[in-house]
Amino acid sequence: MGFLDIRNVTKSYGNVEVLHRVDIAVEEGEFLVLVGPSGCGKSTLLNMIAGLEAISGGEIAIKDRVINGVHPSKRNIAMVFQSYALYPNMTVGQNMTFGLEMHGVPKPERDKALASVAKLLQIDHLLDRKPGQLSGGQRQRVAMGRALVRNPDVFLFDEPLSNLDAKLRVDMRTEIKKLHHNLKTTIVYVTHDQIEAMTLSTRIAVMNKGFVQQLGTPKEIYDTPANVFVATFMGSPAMNIIPATVVMEGGQPHAAVTDAEGQVQHLRFSQPGLVAWEGKPILLGIRPEAITDPEGADRKSGNIVALKNRVTVTEPAGADTFVTMTLSGKDAIARMRADANVAAGQSFDFAVNMEKAVAFDPATEDRITA
Repeated sequence: MGFLDIRNVTKSYGNVEVLHRVDIAVEEGEFLVLVGPSGCGKSTLLNMIAGLEAISGGEIAIKDRVINGVHPSKRNIAMVFQSYALYPNMTVGQNMTFGLEMHGVPKPERDKALASVAKLLQIDHLLDRKPGQLSGGQRQRVAMGRALVRNPDVFLFDEPLSNLDAKLRVDMRTEIKKLHHNLKTTIVYVTHDQIEAMTLSTRIAVMNKGFVQQLGTPKEIYDTPANVFVATFMGSPAMNIIPATVVMEGGQPHAAVTDAEGQVQHLRFSQPGLVAWEGKPILLGIRPEAITDPEGADRKSGNIVALKNRVTVTEPAGADTFVTMTLSGKDAIARMRADANVAAGQSFDFAVNMEKAVAFDPATEDRITA
């Protein structure tokens, strides 16, 4: 039982089920991010929590109170929209306290809440301005402030940063993180941006085609993805997925892959349980940062494997250099330091941290846990 319980929830339009048996228990003070591509069902689920969409099956409860059928205004939730949804004819202060006024909160209490939240968000000097006189970042703060003054049980954020430019998005991400740290509020946050999901959340629900693919901490999602979809959706650049075969060498399971010249190379696994897959095809998953030059390899790892291969492309990216090679007929990306001495066309000695490698079943695309 959580603070916010989503129990076996489904959503259908006619005979078409678009959300399939979602089960999530959100604890008080948790920051849950729903992340996935467009059309995965994340905004539909958020709207069902808010009461803007009817629940087709299952139930949603806040503090053990089932809210199926409860009017949105009676749920004690606050929502921050992508479009800000500010009243253009009202001042910032009026926008922020309008909800309190509609709920009959006396003016002294409204003014006290407004002053406190405006100071917290550093917009106390903007209270007499109209939304049209504000920047995008200021409007987003006002929209957040309108939610904060109500002191709701749950905050819902629907892609609140997608209308902002890149720098402002980073700044606002930091502000939201600070707010959550200071106020310990319970937040459900929808985004398609996996960087937002990783940096903001205490837990992430990765969604695709109406299903929750994996629910876990950012570290769990990143290091041990449940399937190929999660592995490739979370992380930039995406995890390398390389066709391989499990072979035994010296009593240890290895991934047999072919290099750019068609030569077979063996990469020793750290998971002894993969012995059960001897002779079988798998998909080998390796994050780009787990493939480096020998000097940049993780010194704490007990399983760094040498891999000699030809470099296809190098892409300088400021602090990093991304290096592409061919493994088993697929492009594989390595993430190296900016000063790594590597060039396209050369035969290079890569260092692969196989402690970070994961294996997937090619038939189901699920991670092999044995």
